[in-house]
Amino acid sequence: MTDTRPKFSRLTEGKARNSWKAALPAVIAIVLVVALLAYLVSNISSTSQRASNAEREAGQYRDQVAAMTKQVGDLQKDVVIAKSPGRTTVILQAAPAPAKKAAAAPGAESKSWAAATWGELPNGKSWMRVNGYGLNQSLDGGKAYRLWMQPASGDPIDVGALEVDANGSGFAMKSDLPAIDQGKAVMLTIDASDAKQPGETIARADLPKLQPTMSPAPGQQAKDQGQAPAPAQPAENQGKPGADSQQMHQQGK
Repeated sequence: MTDTRPKFSRLTEGKARNSWKAALPAVIAIVLVVALLAYLVSNISSTSQRASNAEREAGQYRDQVAAMTKQVGDLQKDVVIAKSPGRTTVILQAAPAPAKKAAAAPGAESKSWAAATWGELPNGKSWMRVNGYGLNQSLDGGKAYRLWMQPASGDPIDVGALEVDANGSGFAMKSDLPAIDQGKAVMLTIDASDAKQPGETIARADLPKLQPTMSPAPGQQAKDQGQAPAPAQPAENQGKPGADSQQMHQQGK
């Protein structure tokens, strides 16, 4: 007789093959999910890095545009000042030598003179454009020609150094100076490159008394003049004590 009973090894081998076949799709799915997650993480990281780089480049472009806009504004203001005739022009000349020294030979600085044009800005400040002539091209000790504005009160203000060309001429320009009615004098001096105060004055001129055309606000004008601001006026619809109010109080009683 033949033994037809199934053997244990066959049963286990068949179950093992069936279990691997059943688990194979799940393993493939897990591998695909892990690969997809890795791809997404890598893509997100790359996108974040690109976004960070783009934001940094955009910030640099904004800074460059802001700097260029400021430069264009400054150039436009300089062009307007250069073309403007200003409110007045004064001539800076050397002071006459004393009688005892009249016979002495004049120095190179005695031939130096300058023309300063003074104008007003829309914000109430003033500007000054200076042309110097007869200047010495080689000053001793690294010194330079410089123009100073003396306001009505306070220390002198540095307008700028005059760069001397081959013809002995120089130019300087400065804005945001005190108001047109706050000037007292201008001085052409020979100073060190880092001077904080006027040095040797070789030419000078007084500034005329001018009235500003850009009138400030009443409160600011009173503050500048050292006066107290005017009190506020009462409104038209504000109640005033009188006969009518007394009659109303009597009727109320």
